[in-house]
Amino acid sequence: MPDFGFVGPSYEAPSIYQDAQECINFRPEIDIMKAQGERGVVALYPTPGLTSQIVFQNKQEVRGMRTVSGGDYMVAVVGPYVYVLTSNLVPTMVGQLNTSTGVVGITDNGVNVYIVDGAYRYTWKISTPAAAVFTGSISGTTLTVTAMTSGTITTGQALFGVNISQTTIITALGTGTGGVGTYTINISQTVASEQMNSAAVGCVFTGSIATTTLTVTAITSGSLALGQTIQGSGVTTGTIITELGTGSGSTGTYTVNKSQTVGSSTLYALNWTVIPSTDGAFQGGGTVDIVDNYFVYNDPDTQQWASSDLLSPITNPLSFASKDGAPDDLVSLIVDHREVYLLGEQSSEVWVDVGAQPFPFQRIPGTSTQHGIVAKNSMARVGNSFAYVSRNIRGQGMVVQMNGYTPVRISTHAVENTLVNQYIDDAIAWTYQLEGHECYVVTFPTLNLTWVYDVTTNMWHKWLYTNNLNQYERHRGNCCAVFQGKVLVGDYDNGQIYQLDPNNYTDNGQKVRRLRRCPHIVTDLQRQFFDELQIQFQPGVGLQAGQGTNPQAMLRWSNDGGSTWSNEYWVGIGKVGRYYNRAIWRRLGWSRDRIFEVVVTDPVKAVIVSANLKASAGDN
Repeated sequence: MPDFGFVGPSYEAPSIYQDAQECINFRPEIDIMKAQGERGVVALYPTPGLTSQIVFQNKQEVRGMRTVSGGDYMVAVVGPYVYVLTSNLVPTMVGQLNTSTGVVGITDNGVNVYIVDGAYRYTWKISTPAAAVFTGSISGTTLTVTAMTSGTITTGQALFGVNISQTTIITALGTGTGGVGTYTINISQTVASEQMNSAAVGCVFTGSIATTTLTVTAITSGSLALGQTIQGSGVTTGTIITELGTGSGSTGTYTVNKSQTVGSSTLYALNWTVIPSTDGAFQGGGTVDIVDNYFVYNDPDTQQWASSDLLSPITNPLSFASKDGAPDDLVSLIVDHREVYLLGEQSSEVWVDVGAQPFPFQRIPGTSTQHGIVAKNSMARVGNSFAYVSRNIRGQGMVVQMNGYTPVRISTHAVENTLVNQYIDDAIAWTYQLEGHECYVVTFPTLNLTWVYDVTTNMWHKWLYTNNLNQYERHRGNCCAVFQGKVLVGDYDNGQIYQLDPNNYTDNGQKVRRLRRCPHIVTDLQRQFFDELQIQFQPGVGLQAGQGTNPQAMLRWSNDGGSTWSNEYWVGIGKVGRYYNRAIWRRLGWSRDRIFEVVVTDPVKAVIVSANLKASAGDN
């Protein structure tokens, strides 16, 4: 029996007697040079491995990542801390969120990075992230530096670390003059010895505040900008610049959000800001995107969404609207082709920038659909549009891809069957492109399950982590960004960022259990004798040393449609250089309904090109 469909995607039907195919940690690839039905027209390649690039000091969930416009920096949120990575992948802390778990939204306009975590919004003015990295401790207002890693410490720098209070600034030298020694900071606190970093503030200046007018009389360093937090003796916590007056970055007047009286003194403008509740029409932000230099974001559990001022992190209190085509709440939004898609609980609609004031957007007639979104973080860009897990008044759990203004189903019954009557509101999706394959990766944390849709082949496979008990779990990836030519993913738990590496056949050293289960082999439910099965692996892929020197394929089968299984039978794939090796199993018994399943766990390039089966009919 020539190639009998052994190679293929995951497709387990509601009844395994109809179809019980599995494809775990393999991805199908189609050879367009071969005709349909020809041997090797579809092959199975190993899914990319994980190669660790960074381990953050706080070792918490990597909640979001984004490469900043221009490609010089990447922003990563790990637990409550915000890091900026430079081209050599060295992380520097630049801010802190008020929350520590859950996926965040990140975007930028080339001037400011904008972050939302549901309850709050934040901004970082893009700037050189680190001036100095060192080991230090804090007692009261005294910073004691015991070791320098790089850079020089000076007054007027913001101070960051895992346990350091927000808006901490180095205000005076003690025994230290740029290196080890003591320094004075502005906020009293106690911090045990840890790695810290300092960064230049946005501006050091002389100024005063009368009610909501900040008057700047002299600039020591840097420049002022909208959205910066003002810090200094007597300044009310949470004071930010909301409008320009006569000043446009240097001396002059500016408007701040909080009324107060502060005499002329040395003040600081910080590049990191927790946007106050007084900004805009509402405080939080569920999802965020950028269009025409406006930040757009939604208010969780309402129909409302808002737009910042042009090229600014500040929002006019009247610059908001409601998703009003249907009464369901707005769950998520995304910008596609310069249009804002608003996805609600059960419906969606599209708005566009028409230059109106104070809110620049209007709804486009005829763009409403009957599909909402089940989980705000299940949406990711893919192809020339985006995909998400949908919900409407009739049901949920279908994965769709937007085609213009119409959602088109891309999930199969096999995918949807795994989601029936399950909690899927915590679904998380991201997309990567590697070796010509663009893949929509959607994880269901409660189900401990990750599905992948390959846009190139239109096939689905499962991408799962193998734990120390040889059990499958959801994939480690929680978010993704392309930076410095590498596809990077953040771990959902341990504070690591990995590179997706097609030449690494482990998950950061952990073995990967790759499994393919073929379709039913049935001939009118008549008895068949199976003399020989040969699986065409790429041979000679064994390693020089360690596990994988003699890589093995482990075969088992079911004679009752997948309900029970035989023992495993092992055959070698081929030691290094043994290119004539054949993986063959003989004398495989008889069955009326046979399913074969093969597993590979060795860290080698386990490619399945095809399979060949010799079988004969028996007496019935």
